[in-house]
Amino acid sequence: MFRCITMLLALLSSCPAFAEDQADVFPKMVVEYPLPGATQTHELVSPAGADHMIVISQISDSSVIKVTRDEDGKPSAASRHVIESQGAGLHGLRASEAYPGRVWATLQFNDELLLLDPRSDDVNAAPLIVQRIAVPQPAFGPHVIVEYGDELWVTLKESSYVLRINHRNPTDYTLFPAERKPIFVARSESGMVYASQDQSSMIMRINPKSGEVRQLPIPSEKGSTPVGLITGPDGNVWFVLAGSSAGGTGTFGRIKDDQFQWFHLTTHLGKTAGLLHLAFGEVGNGLPRLHLLSSSIIDPSMINGVFSVSLARNYDKVLQQESIVFPTQYSALHRILVLGQNLFVTELSASALAYVPLPPNRYQQAPEDTDQYSIFGLGIDADRIQYVDP
Repeated sequence: MFRCITMLLALLSSCPAFAEDQADVFPKMVVEYPLPGATQTHELVSPAGADHMIVISQISDSSVIKVTRDEDGKPSAASRHVIESQGAGLHGLRASEAYPGRVWATLQFNDELLLLDPRSDDVNAAPLIVQRIAVPQPAFGPHVIVEYGDELWVTLKESSYVLRINHRNPTDYTLFPAERKPIFVARSESGMVYASQDQSSMIMRINPKSGEVRQLPIPSEKGSTPVGLITGPDGNVWFVLAGSSAGGTGTFGRIKDDQFQWFHLTTHLGKTAGLLHLAFGEVGNGLPRLHLLSSSIIDPSMINGVFSVSLARNYDKVLQQESIVFPTQYSALHRILVLGQNLFVTELSASALAYVPLPPNRYQQAPEDTDQYSIFGLGIDADRIQYVDP
């Protein structure tokens, strides 16, 4: 009897009425929130313990923009606060782990590092300067700042140095001469520190213990202009290539055991993207998800959008690619932040904060690098579709 029932259920499930022909789909969505006007809207962070707030830097008037988020994670209000003076050049931001709720910042034109209390309980309250650290000479022009324990690592873009400084004892510091225009800096699990140098198309490797510095050239066949560079969940350093006025190559990579491992976007939109920044997230099945920011900052013809890729569990292979093109082009997308299932992106030349909701299971559409996508586009291989509000 049990065998007969099992066979009957199997037969019924093969009939059209019982077929799994319905899909739940989350539509792609980008919402752009205007910010107080500025010509250069730069970095963004969320202070530790204050997920309801985003802090954004605007260099052109040295302002902090405080953006509150509602219970659904969407921006709800924004307020501008000038830090020091309008000519101080507020640029780099980093949420501090040593001082929860506070944020490290760079004053690019005043040659200072600041620890700010953004006062995240009140959007209208001006941030407080808790600590000042002067950039040691002959370096100047602090750009990006990161924190590892008691140490800050800072790129000094215009003077071509990378700075290590103890924020508890600022007399303990080291200046490492770099090639032209160091931009980002990050430390790997092995303890090695890497800095992207966009105008020399090389990545600088620093051994903090020995002080040894090596230069790792970017192979010309892979592209040029290493920019965004971060520590990945796998403990390795990941980076992107922005390309040049001749175009982008949709290339990103990781540095593992001092060797480059290269990855390329292969979709129609992605293969010529100029990638500027990156951030890791996660999809519902636990696979690592990497969000790559494409920007028109170098070449106005390049796409402004996000390319999200699913990676294998060991991070050595791209499994799926997806593109999200932004409504406002020529906006020079600049930085990307992942907060839970939401992406936030600053638009450098458009004074805007873009919000992209990412539901846990994301899209059920065919991956953009498959034959099905080339035939149906965003079409779903199902007879019935239920649209889900993201």
